[in-house]
Amino acid sequence: MKKFLSSISASWKELWQTLDRSIYTGDRLKANMRALAFASYVTAALGAVLIFLNIPVVHVDMLLASIATLVAGLGCAYCVNVLKNRELAIKIPTLFCMVMFTFYALTGAGEGTAILWSLMLPIGMCYFVSVKYGIILSAYYSVLYSILFLTPLRQHFTMYYSEQFMARFSLLYTALSLFTGMAMAQYHRKSLLEIDYTDQLNQEVARQTAVAEERSRRIEQMSLQTIQTLANAIDAKDPYTKSHSTRVSRYAVLLAESLGWDAERISDLRFAAMLHDIGKIGVPDAILSKPQALTDVEYDIIKSHTTMGAEILREKIMIRTAEEVARSHHERYDGKGYPDGLRGEEIPEEARIVAIADAFDAMNSDRIYRTACSDGYIRQELVNGRGKQFDPRFAEMFVDLWDRGLLKPVTEEHRSDRDAEMETSSALLQEVMESFVNQNSVRNIDITTGVLNRTAGEAAVANAMRENSGCLVFFDLDNLKKINDISGHAAGDKALKLAGDMLRECGENSLSCRLGGDEFILWLRDVSREDAESVVRKVISRFEEEKAAAPELAVASLSAGAVMTDPADSYPVAFGKADKALYHVKQSGKNGCCFYSADSLLNRSKPLDADKMVSGIRNSGSYNGALDVDSRQFAKLYEYIVNLEKRFDHPFELVLIELNASGENYLTDQLEKAMNYLEQSIRQTIRNVDVMTRYSEQQFLIILVGAEPDNVKTIIDRIFRGYYMMSGSGAFSPAWRIIAG
Repeated sequence: MKKFLSSISASWKELWQTLDRSIYTGDRLKANMRALAFASYVTAALGAVLIFLNIPVVHVDMLLASIATLVAGLGCAYCVNVLKNRELAIKIPTLFCMVMFTFYALTGAGEGTAILWSLMLPIGMCYFVSVKYGIILSAYYSVLYSILFLTPLRQHFTMYYSEQFMARFSLLYTALSLFTGMAMAQYHRKSLLEIDYTDQLNQEVARQTAVAEERSRRIEQMSLQTIQTLANAIDAKDPYTKSHSTRVSRYAVLLAESLGWDAERISDLRFAAMLHDIGKIGVPDAILSKPQALTDVEYDIIKSHTTMGAEILREKIMIRTAEEVARSHHERYDGKGYPDGLRGEEIPEEARIVAIADAFDAMNSDRIYRTACSDGYIRQELVNGRGKQFDPRFAEMFVDLWDRGLLKPVTEEHRSDRDAEMETSSALLQEVMESFVNQNSVRNIDITTGVLNRTAGEAAVANAMRENSGCLVFFDLDNLKKINDISGHAAGDKALKLAGDMLRECGENSLSCRLGGDEFILWLRDVSREDAESVVRKVISRFEEEKAAAPELAVASLSAGAVMTDPADSYPVAFGKADKALYHVKQSGKNGCCFYSADSLLNRSKPLDADKMVSGIRNSGSYNGALDVDSRQFAKLYEYIVNLEKRFDHPFELVLIELNASGENYLTDQLEKAMNYLEQSIRQTIRNVDVMTRYSEQQFLIILVGAEPDNVKTIIDRIFRGYYMMSGSGAFSPAWRIIAG
């Protein structure tokens, strides 16, 4: 019992200490002061009304209570609105309530009804005044009513209250006080938790703000040397933009000087131009150095370097225009730029100058996807861009500076650096290739396969292609998904490693990398087509030999598309050609090699094996790089419809339609045009429930749902008539056959 009482005492003490803490701070205090003011106005108004009502009936006791009510309301309003003292404002109503309702209870005021107003005290005092005061006042009246109505003293009040009222009212009031007190104590605790959490957040925000302000102070103390170092760090993210920021700054200063700007403004422009690409710090290297065309998402990320740069440089007093330049140097004079679509003179002058300098240096520099543009091309772009991309006056003055040779010191220095880099690159190319082959650069290696990863590999191949002729080969590991699904990812990794091992055995004059998934790139330096084909076929045959020792890799094979390259070819273009060659291999049943034909002529010595093609759809699962998305979805739908037929005897026909050339040779463009006509005719003829896809360069596959074999011929006849009406040529003849159903 003693332990129980001790626990109760401790809990009560803890509660009382909690209630001693005010929950009224900040916005909550302002809201409570407004609530107190409103309550005081209502109290004063109530007192005035009661005075008016009690004067005619000459109820002296009620009249005095009414006057006290008016005075209490006015006093509370004065403390709230004039003195701004909440503590004093809550003591007045507390004292008033204790005195007045005690008076009401003892005198039976209002024929015993005045006491009913005390029922508002627990919630009113707890919410508007204080939970602590509310509990105290509620406890006081609970005790008072119990003494008056539940003890022998009750006989003195029978003239005011009935026996039934006195027996029940004190119990009702006590229960109401208990429930209200517990609820408001919980409310008080919850409010304190919210206040503590808010305080912690505010402290953290203050700490972070202090850190940010300190960083800002340090940035404002940057010297020219620091800015130069930062600009070099930005340019170092992409080897093709080495010293780009410095050159842009020098071009911008030359243009500003010709405009007659003062020295201070030119100095700010010099620094701002150096930092115009600072936002690229937040752009992944893999996107900055990607040789192929960017996806929409990747391009959006590239474009975000303008806003990121502005955020980094925001409110840096030392460089007043840096934020504007970083944000707006890709705006266009015609309003079609980014990020804000500013037009004309809405774009800050500094940003308009840097936009011209930036574009000029970009065109005059090598990139991973192209070599530097010719002077004639650059001039034409600057002239054509006046009033569109560039400020017309600034662009004209920049071209004039170029004509007068004032840009020559910068351009000549850049050209000398570029030539020196070319010589160094040629001298060190073999060393670099050996380094990659020997796997000295661990962070650039794909862990699973042992060849270069995509970022390092594509950059190395693109660099090597610019220096030497060779052969670019695009490999695909066939049926990797099926291996993963059936034998597990450990078997899939084993197949990938085996493919990587085969590629790494191609010798010192080769570079290989994994693009991702089941795709690889191999570049062979200074080889003839015959030698390249020999290497590729050796890789494929060696893969077949080595996989024989691993039954789980039985369905794995290598397919390859290749293209011969010279230094004038860009990596993205060559990659696209190799991809097209690989596409032909895939449609012919995989596990082979095809070279892209540079003259756009394709010689078909034998027809495609349709049975092998359909078997590929049934057995290989999803492809990566061989079939486009529509074709993979077609394969999934085919399997689904086959299951429908098995379960519900729902008929279908899988039809192959292909175009055959009248002669042995044909132009790719001619074939593509004929295939478009055939596709239009198919779409106009088949129903919405049927499914079609272009399976290969010369073939379509169609699933005719619910069709009987006798009806297929009628459908095909309509398709062929539509094709002949559109094509009007006999260069290609359509043929068809039912291959499944």
